[in-house]
Amino acid sequence: MKKEITRKAIHILFGTLFLALIYFAGTQMSTLIIGLFLIAGTLISIGITRGHKFPFIEKIVECVERENEKPFPGKAAVLFFISAIILLVLFKNNPSVIMAALSVQVFGDSAAALIGTKYGKHKLYKKKTWEGSITCLIVSIICINIFFPLQIAIIAGIIATLVEILPLDDNLFVPLITAAAIRTLI
Repeated sequence: MKKEITRKAIHILFGTLFLALIYFAGTQMSTLIIGLFLIAGTLISIGITRGHKFPFIEKIVECVERENEKPFPGKAAVLFFISAIILLVLFKNNPSVIMAALSVQVFGDSAAALIGTKYGKHKLYKKKTWEGSITCLIVSIICINIFFPLQIAIIAGIIATLVEILPLDDNLFVPLITAAAIRTLI
């Protein structure tokens, strides 16, 4: 549980910094900056797999990496950067869609993992629990409702939660599909 708390604390910290960047710097500047993070993250990931040392970054990766991510260090972050860039390009004139979709991944996914790990007793699918998924739904609705009316937030929140349950990489697909759902509904 301690590793999951550390993992999600870092997830929330960096996710919140990305959201603040988009809010304060706008979509164009954010695309450039996050693009640089994507390039740097990918190069560092390749470097780590080839045995190069990045002491500070390796420590962060070690704290947040799950066992299945070891062949691709930083995979979750790289996929999150990719989804953020896709959203920034597709919805550059509608930052509310971007902010809502990324907020779902940052806060909904984190809350689901923490509550599901600590209190999850009723298995839903593989490691997913009803408790974690219901938490994801509630937090997703709240995040989306900050930017859009409640009826849109409920429908998009349900869609985001269903995607989070599926055996897809949530760092990539939850923001993209959530944004598509919101855009379809507005």
